[in-house]
Amino acid sequence: MRDVIHSGAKNILKNQNGMALLVTIMTMSVLIAVTVMFHKRSWHSFLVANNYKVTTQLKAIGESGIHIGQEILRQEGKNQKFDTLQDGWSTLGEDDFGSLFSDGKLELKIVDLSGRLQINGLVQTIGKGQKKGANKGKGKGKGKGKENQEKNGLQDILFRLLLSGGFGIEEESKARAIVDSLVDWIDKDERESDRGAESSYYQALKEPYACRNGPVQYIEELLLVKGITPQLLFGEDKKKGLVDFLTVYGTDGKININTADTVLLKSFDVLINDELVEKLDSFRTDKKNKDKLGNFDWYLGTGFWPGDIILNTKILTTQSSFFMIKSKGIHDSLYSMVTANVHRVNRKKIELLSKKVE
Repeated sequence: MRDVIHSGAKNILKNQNGMALLVTIMTMSVLIAVTVMFHKRSWHSFLVANNYKVTTQLKAIGESGIHIGQEILRQEGKNQKFDTLQDGWSTLGEDDFGSLFSDGKLELKIVDLSGRLQINGLVQTIGKGQKKGANKGKGKGKGKGKENQEKNGLQDILFRLLLSGGFGIEEESKARAIVDSLVDWIDKDERESDRGAESSYYQALKEPYACRNGPVQYIEELLLVKGITPQLLFGEDKKKGLVDFLTVYGTDGKININTADTVLLKSFDVLINDELVEKLDSFRTDKKNKDKLGNFDWYLGTGFWPGDIILNTKILTTQSSFFMIKSKGIHDSLYSMVTANVHRVNRKKIELLSKKVE
């Protein structure tokens, strides 16, 4: 009997020890789970707070870059009367701004918008005495063709640009329709060009809207114009889009021959070929020739310019007034991009026109 009692006591004691061990393990598991959860939440909060801090710093770096870009344009504007791709504002990608910021770095790029085709200048390429309607279709009684239009006007340049091979447009009729539609979108009347579109066309769409009949306010607005797709405007597969050749700023129709893209240069005249454009670009980027770039007709003195190509002097300039400043603050994989469009009102004053933060 005593042995039975003793054996029972041992079993009870073993059960109690086992229960205590189980309770201890369960308690430790709960504590570990709580600790892990607390750590995750704390780490998440830390990451959120740190990302917010870094993002705020990067935005500040981006904003600083805009001010730096404006000051560069202002300082350079004091010392020169014409603008080229050899100027300091054009070569900022080679500069290192790392010493300016302890946390993060700055990438700064300035683009000359005056080297692009002024979209709002399209309606000013009509010759003296000619009214809108000179390019209208037969039967509408609006004109007799476009024989009075200035040679090499912006409409013709845009037409050749669209057919340059980089936009997937091969039919002349399609290119002409886009040009006509842009003219109709900008001009003040409701008379429709041969292949263009006025409010009657846009009001008949599934989601109707009116034709602006005024200057384009922002480049994305061109997506509302008949024939212009996102692919055409913004490009695709690393190909450039119209956005890289057009600007909504300026109405005098002038393009800086010193800074215009080579594709746009080629569109100045139907007789300009790739070889001639390459020579032009090499000449204007050669440091030895910088002092020769002050007058817009410098190309005539290059020695290689064909005598049968005469550019329209009314669309050429060597002075730039509108610029895009792209400022990017970077830290590891995080970045903040600030893009600003500015107007160099004169050689001392820079005016901010618009700003976008990404």
